[in-house]
Amino acid sequence: MAGIGHVLSIAKEALLTHQLSIQVASHNIANVDTPGYTRQSLQLETHNATPISSGMLGGGVKGTSILRNYDQFMVQRLANQESTLGSLEAQQQSMRLVETVFNEAPGLAINDLMNQFWSSWQELADNPEISATRQQVVQSSQLIIDQLHTMTGELTQAKFDIGISLDTAIEDVNSIVTQIADLNVQISGAESAAGEANDMRDKRDGLVRELSQLLDVSFFEDKNGAYTILMADGHTLVESNQSWQVDWENNELIWVNKDSNGLETRRPIGGGAELGGKIGGWLEVRGNLVEGDPNNFLGRLDAFANAMIREINQQHSQGVGLTMFSDALTGSAQAKDVARLTATIDPITANLTIAPDSITINNRAVGEIIGGTPLNGLATIKAYNAVTAINTAATDVTARLTTQMAGSLSVDASNIQAGDIISLTVNGVAVNYTVVGGVGGDLGDNAAFATHLAAEITSDLSTYNGLATTSNPVTIKATAGTGSNGGVANSLVFYNENEGDGSSITVDNLNITLFAAGPATIADLGLATVAGNTYTADATHNTGKITLFSTNTFTLKAGATDSILAQLGLTGTTVSSFDTQTGDGSITYGPEVSSQGPLLPGFDYFDELDTSGSFDIWVYNTDGSLALPQPVTVSLERAYDLNGVVRAINTAMTNAGAVTGGTRWVEASPSNASLRLTPDTNHQFVFANDTSNLLQVAGLNTFFTGSSAATIGVNSVITNNFNNLAAGTVGAQGQIFSGDNTNSLKITSIQHDETIKYTGGAKNTLDGFYNTLVGQVANTTRTISRTYDSTVLVNNQVSEMRDSVSGVSLDEEMANLVKYQHAYTAAARLITMSDEMLQTLLDSVR
Repeated sequence: MAGIGHVLSIAKEALLTHQLSIQVASHNIANVDTPGYTRQSLQLETHNATPISSGMLGGGVKGTSILRNYDQFMVQRLANQESTLGSLEAQQQSMRLVETVFNEAPGLAINDLMNQFWSSWQELADNPEISATRQQVVQSSQLIIDQLHTMTGELTQAKFDIGISLDTAIEDVNSIVTQIADLNVQISGAESAAGEANDMRDKRDGLVRELSQLLDVSFFEDKNGAYTILMADGHTLVESNQSWQVDWENNELIWVNKDSNGLETRRPIGGGAELGGKIGGWLEVRGNLVEGDPNNFLGRLDAFANAMIREINQQHSQGVGLTMFSDALTGSAQAKDVARLTATIDPITANLTIAPDSITINNRAVGEIIGGTPLNGLATIKAYNAVTAINTAATDVTARLTTQMAGSLSVDASNIQAGDIISLTVNGVAVNYTVVGGVGGDLGDNAAFATHLAAEITSDLSTYNGLATTSNPVTIKATAGTGSNGGVANSLVFYNENEGDGSSITVDNLNITLFAAGPATIADLGLATVAGNTYTADATHNTGKITLFSTNTFTLKAGATDSILAQLGLTGTTVSSFDTQTGDGSITYGPEVSSQGPLLPGFDYFDELDTSGSFDIWVYNTDGSLALPQPVTVSLERAYDLNGVVRAINTAMTNAGAVTGGTRWVEASPSNASLRLTPDTNHQFVFANDTSNLLQVAGLNTFFTGSSAATIGVNSVITNNFNNLAAGTVGAQGQIFSGDNTNSLKITSIQHDETIKYTGGAKNTLDGFYNTLVGQVANTTRTISRTYDSTVLVNNQVSEMRDSVSGVSLDEEMANLVKYQHAYTAAARLITMSDEMLQTLLDSVR
């Protein structure tokens, strides 16, 4: 109703409303420095009008709600910027530590030390007979070794420090998501009965911003006011009152889900900058410091050391020092237990190509494995392509094929007669088979003829291998072709007995001695087109199997199911006792003790071994005269394990006559998975002409030990006696000259060799490869710093845009206070005026 009462009602509401406005402004001013605070304002609207005779009379003002000045788009953009900035900041801080490791400071830099190293070898070449120059080589080498050890130690420490930061960050993430889920509940409950819970929303937004600094996240609000927060890959961290945890292992972030029964599911979701935030940044840098990746910083430093060890040792092992080896010499390398996994490629799916990156081994992607048509039931082409792809990927796993060859035709038993003698040689070993007649014999029965002849071949080879004079057993077997085992039905098939043995197979000297005149010829053996040819494992001459070797436990992953594994013949627990789950597209395999003794793939430099080669051992009497007029040549043909190498050396010694009273002048033996050579008391020895690289692989007569930047060292055989430093080489007649510098000159020339190969890298000189690594570290650090600086500017701009909407301005709030105060005073004046009007009215009726 219009009148004085209406004026009083308007004045009262105005008084209360403007008082509330002052309170809101006071709250803004009080929180001007509160991080994450969003400016609030009282929303005003008019009261409902009252109809009177002259129209609608306004009802004054009322405060409807207190709202935040909030821009959802700007807040989300700021969160994204915070994530990017957090990632770059973490990378920048970590890379500064890494960069100092590769700092080429004068005097102690690898480049300076390498120059000293090469100079010392040149000085040795100039004065090979002087002990001081030999000592200088060892000292200059030790400086490089110490620096490499220091670098790997500092990189390991940096990795450890990053790990501590990651542990703390993971704890923070898990705490934050729990708090956000709790706030979701509180906000939904508070807002169901009143307006927006502004301060709780600010607190939640602040937590989201903190979370964004740690991980790249996106979020949205549901109808109840609760946030749902998702990671960059879509995994949920918060949904209503629920939260999920994260963890990290093996340089990967893990999303953890626990069901109502407490069953935990862990899913890897990445391990690099793509995760965003500080966690992504730290994982990105840490990924460059973990072992086993040939393309990261530590891996390339190891590749540098590995190549230097290999190249120097290969050449050094060819030479001779000032003295001969008169005491037992034990190789510095030790054959580790080997994971040896053989699988038969599925011939049914042989034509299917496995796409690149479908398979990872030790988290290293394997390239495309192209399929091919099976050859007589074996997926030989696909097996060859699988081995090539795995070895190219540098996964810490070596893949090998097993050689197999077969006659192109079936044997023909229609022309042979009982008593005919079939003769041939397999890798030089003579085989003779007499054709059998009668029931169960060979006549007219191709299958029986092929089976019996194959059995005789295997038996004769076994007999040869058992001879004491056989230094290199011919580990080949023969079988009859079935049409599905790589040979046409009833053909002769030859294959290497040891899985993963790609050694050559040669069948030659075919002959048939007829018992009586008849039509039989060597063509009846079906071997005419292959006789005399030498076959090694290739795309058409293999068993259709792949054999994987590793000195460490390895994990092969191929999708979420076993379908790709089945193509490779790898199906979970059926091939690996290490694997605990089938059907998950993953298989794990680890080293086992071999019944054959230490296997050659257990040596670090096994890939350098050429078992088709040989090496010479020159044997001397104790007075320095030759004990034999020629060297003992040791062939490594078909060597597969350390015991095989021992047998090859000892048998070669025996066959060369280097024996007195049953005691070899130089005896080989295994020693704790290393190779040991022990001369008797009357003899000494040196090495020469190693075309097999066994000496380097086994660590015999080598300069360095180890295989990485962390394990490199100088061979104790040299540090204990500088005269064992091999500056010269043995002459063609076994001569050794103290002034010979031929080997030291060859080692010096390695400095300029541009064909040196590196694990996971292109060919380059040693200096060039290392300098490329230093440049990569510097460029990475510089790029991160530049990107960080530009991102800071963008982040500041976005923050200013956010503050222009949501920030508190003291000037604006003070102006509002004056405005609200005046409005409050005016409302109070309305009450005073109404009181005066009412008093006048009361006075008029008295």
